[in-house]
Amino acid sequence: MPLFIGLPHGVSLPRNLTEPDARHLVSVLARSYQWTGPLFGRTEVEAYLHAQLDDPDSLPPQALDAVTWRRIQDTTAWKNLAATARRSIAAADVLGQALRQAGLLCRQCDTPITGPPTATWGLCPVCLNTTPLGDLQCAPCPGGDGTSHHRWATTTCADCHMPNPAAQPHLTAVTHAA
Repeated sequence: MPLFIGLPHGVSLPRNLTEPDARHLVSVLARSYQWTGPLFGRTEVEAYLHAQLDDPDSLPPQALDAVTWRRIQDTTAWKNLAATARRSIAAADVLGQALRQAGLLCRQCDTPITGPPTATWGLCPVCLNTTPLGDLQCAPCPGGDGTSHHRWATTTCADCHMPNPAAQPHLTAVTHAA
């Protein structure tokens, strides 16, 4: 069964491109462009089949021949796999988490933020002005990956320059003599 693959004008695939070669090509493109996400194909189905067996060695090495693989591809579940994955990612708010950890959305109210994360500390101006310094010091460091703790140096965090809680001066009340 010939495959029709719509590619941009002038781009063509070799006629002898095998499934493992295609998988490798997609992997290289994903790394090159920093794309991420699961890729589901025959390899993942075979791994799933192996995991379901009491004796994984009883499954032949090429368990999915062309006919069996086509039967799986023709199912409604397989055809809906990408949409199901997208809904799961949306329901888990994975993209929102990435945007908040990158300092592009406010950690508290999801307002878009401009400026470097070390200047906003991951908060919009309204939330930044109403958040106590102690809460900011306990939050993930905006100079890191969005989940890491601050790396406290003598007076500030080494990554975002937030004041070190231990370096804050403590004021002591003094009685005033009249």
